[in-house]
Amino acid sequence: MKVGIVGGGISGLLSALALEKEGYEVILFEKDKIGGLCRSENIGGYQVDTGVHAITMLNNGPLIRLLKKYSNYIPNFIPYGDYYIRLNNKIHKIPVSLQEWLTTPIVPHKDKILITTKTIDLMSMGFEKDTSVYDVVNTLGLSETSLKFFDTISYFLTGKDMKNTPLWRLFTGAGYIPEDDILPFIYKDSKINPMKSILVKKINPDRIRNILSKGFLKTIKDGSKKYISKFISGRYISHGYPLGGIQSITNCVLNSLKNTTIKHEEVLSIEKVKENSYIIGTNNNNYDVDIVIFSAPSRTLPDIAKDIDEIKKLEDYLRNIKFTNSLTVWIGVDEDKNPLKYKGSEVWIDPPAWAKCITNYDKSLAPKGKALIGVSFVNKSEKEAFEAIERHLNIDIDKVDFLHIQRAVPEQASCCIGQFFVYPKINPTFYVVGTDADPRSMGITRAAYSVEVMLSELLNK
Repeated sequence: MKVGIVGGGISGLLSALALEKEGYEVILFEKDKIGGLCRSENIGGYQVDTGVHAITMLNNGPLIRLLKKYSNYIPNFIPYGDYYIRLNNKIHKIPVSLQEWLTTPIVPHKDKILITTKTIDLMSMGFEKDTSVYDVVNTLGLSETSLKFFDTISYFLTGKDMKNTPLWRLFTGAGYIPEDDILPFIYKDSKINPMKSILVKKINPDRIRNILSKGFLKTIKDGSKKYISKFISGRYISHGYPLGGIQSITNCVLNSLKNTTIKHEEVLSIEKVKENSYIIGTNNNNYDVDIVIFSAPSRTLPDIAKDIDEIKKLEDYLRNIKFTNSLTVWIGVDEDKNPLKYKGSEVWIDPPAWAKCITNYDKSLAPKGKALIGVSFVNKSEKEAFEAIERHLNIDIDKVDFLHIQRAVPEQASCCIGQFFVYPKINPTFYVVGTDADPRSMGITRAAYSVEVMLSELLNK
């Protein structure tokens, strides 16, 4: 059978790799650059990623599972380090466990007690699915510093402020609540119940039905003992950064592809001609395929696949998928003047930003004696970004060795209140993958999750 994959980002590439190895004939369409946001560029002797990245769940996450099963090559992931927050030119570890919260210097002592008590209370009593971070923290009488901290962490986890960030995303991001306990409530019940689960072995249809029948509030209550235990002990999630930069992930997939045909053409239409047959129309030609895997932004589906009944029914939801714009500033400085001399990354409160030095993992990403720093912002101007970098890192933008600006959409769908995530299976021969097809984690990990769900349905395993 012939599979047509629309979009050559990491979700499209992983889909192509898996389906090629499963015996399908695969043709992939990409109008721009292969790799999407999982890509690097060589500019002036520096290799810059598309945005700042951390690859999560390397102990047993979706990306590493897919690569181990289907790829001939796996990147060399360097342990990531910790996440910090920068306040008054000092960095402090972002608190996760109860002990870290009680001893952190980033919030006043009174707030520490209020936050830890409320966290345990929420886990014990449960909370509604649409409860926002703001709904909770705004009732505690916290200091302005603490409110700004939660707003910043919300941007860090979802790309939205705390009024638009669901509380469940904060708890899953901290590692207290397994994302699998939330998943059934994000997709429509009728879609999640029959899901064949190879992606997380502990989930099965009976467990999903049980979770749904209990409802969100009771599910959280029933899991309180294990959630609180996680809060007390802290989390263990393996994070890393690939040697060679983010491009090395894409290269491992591309070098493992043997028979996939890649067409650098823009897909303009997808037409269903009979039950198991489609015509993919591009700016150059028409292609007959049996199965479609759509990995481009799902909000474009109503215009591209406008005559497919299942897409018509989802049109309003698809057109209203929320997304986040980011601005990333890459700067090159002398290595001895690098202000981020550690593995890991830091977030800033004013304005919310994520900063990281990637040459701490791989010096070959910059010319000898230079360090390469990336700082990603949400919905900020270049002027605001430059001012923040100069203020927080004491770097004169006008005197840096290298400066490169990127604008991108890091998440096609933000994990915000009331967000719609299209379930990967549209019908038995049409699937959607990518970051707007799964609510778990962020970025590359999230895209890989969606590919696993697609494969579980398509391969019926």
